[in-house]
Amino acid sequence: MERFKKAVVMMTMATLLTACQSTSEPRQVASQTNAVSKQSQNTMALYEKAKADYQGWLGKMNDSKTLRLYSNDAVNDLFDAWDDTVDVYEEFSANPGKLSEDYSSFSSGTYGEVFEERLAIVAAQHTSLLELKGKADALLAAAIAEMAYLDTINANDVFPNKYKSIKKTYQRLFTYVADNDIDDAQVKQAEFLNKAKSLESDIAMQLNFVPLAKELALLKREGFKSVAPISFTKASATLEQAEATVKLNPRDTVSIEQAVASVTFEISHLKHVGQEVKRFRSVDDGKFEPLVLELENRLHSIAQALGELDLRSKSMQKQSEELVLRVSNLSDVPDVDPRLENLMAKLDAVNSDLTNSDTEKDALSAKLSKAERQNIKYEGMINELRMMVYEQKQSPAGEGTQQPAFLSIEDEPGI
Repeated sequence: MERFKKAVVMMTMATLLTACQSTSEPRQVASQTNAVSKQSQNTMALYEKAKADYQGWLGKMNDSKTLRLYSNDAVNDLFDAWDDTVDVYEEFSANPGKLSEDYSSFSSGTYGEVFEERLAIVAAQHTSLLELKGKADALLAAAIAEMAYLDTINANDVFPNKYKSIKKTYQRLFTYVADNDIDDAQVKQAEFLNKAKSLESDIAMQLNFVPLAKELALLKREGFKSVAPISFTKASATLEQAEATVKLNPRDTVSIEQAVASVTFEISHLKHVGQEVKRFRSVDDGKFEPLVLELENRLHSIAQALGELDLRSKSMQKQSEELVLRVSNLSDVPDVDPRLENLMAKLDAVNSDLTNSDTEKDALSAKLSKAERQNIKYEGMINELRMMVYEQKQSPAGEGTQQPAFLSIEDEPGI
């Protein structure tokens, strides 16, 4: 009986042991599967981070190409370090599982670890380069602004050789900063600015006044200096004054435009005065320019009375025609004094005399005194026109006004 009980106990123990073994096996398999899955997730997370870092640095490296001005050597070192980083990335980009594998038998790190190490080197060099840029931008701010301005006015197109020379000087400034030669950088920057400002003046002169200077030189070769020395001298002086304006401030576009207009006006005036004088070439030219200028001054007085006009850049013929037109407009006002129409007719006569001056050149050359008397006649006409304009301005109806003094044509002897 005792033996039977022992046999039952032994069978029961064996059954329990068997049951325990059958339940522990599935738990071990599940634990191994979970470990593999977790490792895979960690690897993918590392890969996604490496991929994001790589793509972010692609943009930074592309922007870094513009930093060569600050230090070409530093930029070359930066791109060498980046190439090393890309080599590692390309090893595992197609197979993310390699991130956790050893990079080589000579390295204790994995692909992921080596990638991070090399990317850190790139980041450090990039930061150093940006710090150099900030330092140079502060020290060379004036030179940077000046070079940018030269580019906006297309200095390279106007004076390519001068521009290239100045640009080389400009680039060397950044080399001094990269080498930490701050004193040299500041001295050389001052020299650069002087040369650049001079180029600014040259460009402004070339674009605005060189064509006018050439035109004036052509008029001199054509004899205008000898036939109209007064007007030529005035045009030359105006040009010199304009050049001084440019040298004083080549960026003052308003003053430069005004100077260009003044020189253009005086050259046109010289042309017309010279042409009038040349009509009397058979007589001493020196005697006729003052006469022409005096006649022009009379017409100018009328123009000023009519509205502060300055028509002297036009020929006397054109001046006379325009004055006739403007006086005609005045005659359209109701109740205008009838004497105004008489003055208009006389002004037409002046215009006619100017038109026919070419055909009467020989007669005028022989009778200079007649031209002088005609000048007095014009003076009388102008005085009368002044009186009429004065009356028109004082009272459109022509009543209650005081007449200014003027010369009457009938009072002039010999007319």
